[in-house]
Amino acid sequence: MSAAREEEPVATLDYALLAEYARIDPAGLVTIVGGSFDRVQAPSTGGAQQTYVVMRVLLDESEEAASFEVSVEPPNKAYAMQLAGTARRNPAAVPVDGRVGVTLTIGLMVPIVAVGRYVATVSLEGQPVQDLPFMVDIAGYNGS
Repeated sequence: MSAAREEEPVATLDYALLAEYARIDPAGLVTIVGGSFDRVQAPSTGGAQQTYVVMRVLLDESEEAASFEVSVEPPNKAYAMQLAGTARRNPAAVPVDGRVGVTLTIGLMVPIVAVGRYVATVSLEGQPVQDLPFMVDIAGYNGS
């Protein structure tokens, strides 16, 4: 048995990405539209951008669930959006290499309050594990 297996089981992030739309069907198939974007061109500030965070959490086969949080922060720090939840193992899931995958899609309406770099951060069990930055531009705005 490896040293990692002798320690407390820890959930890990397999992947995370931003998408314009995402869903999971009853069989677990993920549909992603406009995935892995890193730029939003908005018509103006004051609106909101529908954004999905798609992620897959890997649980140790002995774990039933893990807590997660997705937070979003705009460039001017005008707000800090946070959504917390629990990634729960499907009772019918079959472990592969000692891990069980839990895929999640989280829909957020991100307020567009400024031009610049926004960051969505994924945390597992209270620890940040991945930043998903994206730039927001205003259509026709040239920065002057």
